[in-house]
Amino acid sequence: MKRAVLVISLVLAGAVSSFAQVTFYYPEIANGVLGGNVWKTTILLTNAGAGAADVTIEFTTSAGVPFNLAVTDESGNVFGGSTISFPISPNQVKKLISSGAGGYNGGYATVTSTAPISGTAIFSSFNASNGQLIGEAGVPAAFPAVRQAIIVDTLGGFRTAVAYANPSGTNASILLSLLDSSGVAVATTPQTLNSRQHVPIFVDEIFRSAPPLVGTMQISSTVPLPVVSLRFDQSGLLFTTLPPVTLASVFRPLLEIFQQRPWGSPFAAIAGLMKRLPYRFG
Repeated sequence: MKRAVLVISLVLAGAVSSFAQVTFYYPEIANGVLGGNVWKTTILLTNAGAGAADVTIEFTTSAGVPFNLAVTDESGNVFGGSTISFPISPNQVKKLISSGAGGYNGGYATVTSTAPISGTAIFSSFNASNGQLIGEAGVPAAFPAVRQAIIVDTLGGFRTAVAYANPSGTNASILLSLLDSSGVAVATTPQTLNSRQHVPIFVDEIFRSAPPLVGTMQISSTVPLPVVSLRFDQSGLLFTTLPPVTLASVFRPLLEIFQQRPWGSPFAAIAGLMKRLPYRFG
């Protein structure tokens, strides 16, 4: 009993010391020319706290290597490379826009801050010949989860795309399950995503024999993954983003909730410890 209390105290002390640090992800960063369109990604971050935050954004390609990306901030300052760092003062907003230059390349972004911040991103598509904005959609910040689902709509020529990343140092074994509107499984397929790699793909490319449907695709992984999905119209020009829905875990329902929110990190540490104790209190 005394040993268990001591261990919990140590875990809590370590968790509280790192409580202020925040890490979240943008599971897809789109930049460059593709099929006559220019894609750009805008990242917007804000600090609603009382103290300054030191922020680092790391860009990674789908292959898991550094993604050298040029971005311009709200003051016209240009940042280059795969990692950029800057401070955000209380109540300040930071806006970073990718250049759109070169051939299309994609990946994901990891945002780390020394103090709690929040943010969103925007995917924008422009006509390459005249620069006219064709479409854009907001992209919520993502927190990794081991069990989640995206809404799938492939009726009437619509297409659903998904992007997910494995920012961890461990390879992920993934099971993708396509369910129809009644919750009946249509098809399943196992996948492996190596450490730090990223996958952007249309659902109909994963399940080529599946009929058009409205339903969900469940994503179960041995490693927590940040995920985002996009719904494209028949032309492929208009689109919207859809955040995933976290699925309940048989073994770790509360722990997963805490892991997905920065304010829950001390509770996640304690919950994780409690599940590893060889005995129960009382």
